[in-house]
Amino acid sequence: MSVRKKGVAGQAEERIVELGEYKVNVATFGSGPAMVMIHGEDKRPSWKDWEGFVVLADSRRVIIPDLVGFGRSSRPSEVPDYKAQARIVHELLEKMKVEKVTLAGYSWGGQVALEVAIDWPESIESLILVASTYDKSQLAKLSKVRKPTLVVWAEDDLVTQLKAGYLLRDAIRTSRLEVLPPVAKDPRHDFTIAHRLLTSRKEDLLRLFRAFLSSPSGATAEPPELEKELRGMAMKQGTEEP
Repeated sequence: MSVRKKGVAGQAEERIVELGEYKVNVATFGSGPAMVMIHGEDKRPSWKDWEGFVVLADSRRVIIPDLVGFGRSSRPSEVPDYKAQARIVHELLEKMKVEKVTLAGYSWGGQVALEVAIDWPESIESLILVASTYDKSQLAKLSKVRKPTLVVWAEDDLVTQLKAGYLLRDAIRTSRLEVLPPVAKDPRHDFTIAHRLLTSRKEDLLRLFRAFLSSPSGATAEPPELEKELRGMAMKQGTEEP
């Protein structure tokens, strides 16, 4: 089943893709190199969390699924964990005959994206992680993710704290971390706005995304030396700086 409607980047298609026991709702925009965007799990998420970013379809094919358990996709009694979601995303890309993608994940969607990159690295062109969560078991495996990666965080994110951004930056050697200035300064908003960057810092993200997508390899660099508490020292057990 598919429903065509006009989007800001031109003709969009929203359709249901059957994947074994699940039905996955997916929205697609534009044409060109594939870019997949994965939403988080806060406040009734769906592919529309990324709706402000379909303008990127002016130069690429943007694919945004509803993860299973969310939006118009299947709603099982228990939401599949990030490992199962990663497998579903991989199967979706296979069914859509997409071989290589830039994979962008926000919050828990970033954790799903990391798992796809760990298990199926051959399908990844580059990665974008926005205020991403992760599982500790993933960290040790990320050194094998040798794909250009952009990591974006807000300095005052208290949902996934900035230290997590440095941990991911240190774990993925081909990554670059961009730290946005404090977001939660306006007393009209609660502290979680610093985590909800897809809405609170959309223009900043679009600027960073476009620069990264224009030259993924050129946008990454070896991490600079930082203070001990910000360098992911938990990953360097048994070593101390002199």
